[in-house]
Amino acid sequence: MSSNIHATPYTQFPLRLDHSLHQRFNNIAASTKIPKSILGRLGITKLLNEIDKKGITTVLQELEQ
Repeated sequence: MSSNIHATPYTQFPLRLDHSLHQRFNNIAASTKIPKSILGRLGITKLLNEIDKKGITTVLQELEQ
């Protein structure tokens, strides 16, 4: 059995990015050769872990700095 088969399939959802963030995302994906889907999953996972650990208020305050 292939290691690319997952017990739970991935779910897609639309994500709207402003132009500058989209360009940065494309540039990082191209320079690292890491697919955007993987970069997105890593970023979302990190953010959610921080929210679980610190709470949403603290995380939002940190992001505003």
